[in-house]
Amino acid sequence: MMQDWKVEEQKLYTPAAEAHAVHIPKQYYFVIDGRGNIGSEDFHERLRLLTALSKAVQEIPQHGYCPPGFTDYSLYPPETLHHAHWPDGGSATYSLMIRQPDFIDNETIDLAFNLIHRERKFPLLPEVAFEEAEDGLSVQLRSSKKHEAAAEAFRKIDHFLLSNALKRRNFQHREIYPGQGSTLFDQVVYRVFVEEAE
Repeated sequence: MMQDWKVEEQKLYTPAAEAHAVHIPKQYYFVIDGRGNIGSEDFHERLRLLTALSKAVQEIPQHGYCPPGFTDYSLYPPETLHHAHWPDGGSATYSLMIRQPDFIDNETIDLAFNLIHRERKFPLLPEVAFEEAEDGLSVQLRSSKKHEAAAEAFRKIDHFLLSNALKRRNFQHREIYPGQGSTLFDQVVYRVFVEEAE
């Protein structure tokens, strides 16, 4: 049976539209850093690269290696980790990320990189890293960019923090884009990383 994040991990990728707390476990990602506007041509070039690597992992058994625990699965949606270091949340830099399945191992990673390198379509390949991330205790909500500005979504999150004796651990935040194609940015999951307020 295919593992589908849209069905099995709704609380992470299509959560409630109201702010709520959630604990995010350790996850594995292909990551590439970027600068400037989300949705720019540079952003999409980086996204095409991470998507190609992710598809290579998904199809790895077709290339002669089947990782232990492999199962068919749906590709995970793209995410951006915004590196804001000041209270207004502004950020000129981000890490574009696509989650990888838990069964991924070093041989799978090496094969995926080699397959993409052979295609010679992606000059930014050397900038990609494989990383683990554990968001831990977080507050998130799902928002429609068509009907709600990001500032309003963060106001809801900040109100939830005040009402539940929580505070941000830092000024970074994560955005997850569960849409596809032309609707990629229509829905956004905003997530901040929190701890109990003193």
